[in-house]
Amino acid sequence: MTTDITKKKSFFQKMTSKSLYKFGFIGLIPNFGLISGAILILQGFKRKDNKMKIIGLAGILFTPVFWYFFLNSDFHKDHIIQFTNIQLNEVVKDLEFYKSKNGHYPDSLAELKTQNKFFNDQEPFNDEFDFKKLKPARFYYKRVESDYILKSLGPDLILNTDDDIYPELRK
Repeated sequence: MTTDITKKKSFFQKMTSKSLYKFGFIGLIPNFGLISGAILILQGFKRKDNKMKIIGLAGILFTPVFWYFFLNSDFHKDHIIQFTNIQLNEVVKDLEFYKSKNGHYPDSLAELKTQNKFFNDQEPFNDEFDFKKLKPARFYYKRVESDYILKSLGPDLILNTDDDIYPELRK
């Protein structure tokens, strides 16, 4: 009695090295490059293929390099400024609604959370990678008699500098 044991090949074992090199192009897509790079490195070790290992490493390294340059670009900064303006304008609407209901502006922005459960006063500009900070930055708000001052700290996160952002209300 003879037994015919056939070994099934995995998906990557069926692929030729040449097609796996083409798989390396996925490494040019941020975040997906981490996955494809790890697969190529593992296959490179299995196949003893240094070229495949290098392509995999390049795919892995592309993602952090891409995000570093993107997050430090003027393009990203300009979009955060636009988003901050939109957010500040929403806070102004909430402040005016609060005044219409209560006859005065709130003493702090935290009081607005009672009327709007989706209220957000967090500063879009923050130092995401500064883990020493326990609290995120908040918009600057101060009630002054029958009016208020509202602004964002801006990209430098320092109050009363040239990059502070004020609401821009348009009709």
